[in-house]
Amino acid sequence: MIYFDNAATSAFKPKGVAEVLQYDLAHSANSGRSGHKYALDAAMKIEDCRRFLSAALDAPEQEYCVAFTKNCTEALNLGIFGFLREGMRVVTTAFDHNSVLRPLFELEKRGKIELMVVQPSEKCKILPEHLDRAMENADFCAVNAVSNVTGARLNLAELSKSAKRYGIVTLVDGAQAVPYADISMKKLGFDMLAAPGHKGLHGPQGTGFLIFRRDLRLQPLLMGGTGTASDSTLQPTEPPEALEAGTLFAGGIAALHEGAKWSFANREKITAHVSRLAAELIEYLKVLGAEIYTDDPVAGVVSFNLKGKDSSFVADALAQRDFAVRSGLHCAPLVHEWLKTTKRGAVRASLGAENTEKEIYRFVAELERINAAKP
Repeated sequence: MIYFDNAATSAFKPKGVAEVLQYDLAHSANSGRSGHKYALDAAMKIEDCRRFLSAALDAPEQEYCVAFTKNCTEALNLGIFGFLREGMRVVTTAFDHNSVLRPLFELEKRGKIELMVVQPSEKCKILPEHLDRAMENADFCAVNAVSNVTGARLNLAELSKSAKRYGIVTLVDGAQAVPYADISMKKLGFDMLAAPGHKGLHGPQGTGFLIFRRDLRLQPLLMGGTGTASDSTLQPTEPPEALEAGTLFAGGIAALHEGAKWSFANREKITAHVSRLAAELIEYLKVLGAEIYTDDPVAGVVSFNLKGKDSSFVADALAQRDFAVRSGLHCAPLVHEWLKTTKRGAVRASLGAENTEKEIYRFVAELERINAAKP
């Protein structure tokens, strides 16, 4: 199979990812619950990953904390529900994913918050001045660093300036940005960053994390056993344990550590590789006369439609020939409303570390065949 669905989950996993998962299955133990060597080993591996992510994203441990979650969606929900209070004014954008939009629209429906959604410019970008204007009277801003539909990047430096100017709390969705975007929590001054383990970090599914400022005092989504303060029927208050109730996926977190180490070490090489392939694909799509919704290839995301063809028809035809892409609305309905593709969706090809130029040629040749077929 030619796999162009890396924005959903990366196909390539470094060797160490599988090795530590297999080790965990053979030496299973519950971290933070017992004092025997397997339990202590699992706990140490979790803390090693926590420390690595703090250092890699420049989030000093004395100021920031890393809480592990089962995915980026849970991390975003933790940031949103854990921080927001009744009456707060919240800003997001039309380019955001339902992992941000659904919690915020639900809180708005309940009458708990005031919500403003910033629309993109004619160039299919969220402009810093539009975001700045919306943030002037806000308490909280939740935005993605890179659109999972168009690949458009947010100007993080300008977002940081606006947040500091108005003193509002920021939650950045790094699902498509970590580790490719240069994110320094300390330098940019962001309050929270959510990311999955299974995309750009090349770890396993079932892993994610939220980095957040310790003084935010987030409220937990889950309550239960933490291995600490077990004499109390009340949830502990100190992070990260207060936010990690229940058994953590110790093997997955250890595997995430392996994937993250490889991904950060190879960040520049991978970014140059996928952006070059994406730019090449865009040029071929122009020759085909496709409707292209991506003009920024850095994240390796290329969304398009063949004229007169529904996105699901194209994706199904590709799947029959062993090409993996995604069609539809990509869990981001407001982007498609703006693109006027709500009914037909879009085909998304998202490139990864192991994709090749030869695969681009084969993909384009298949698109030529589909383009000539009747819908």
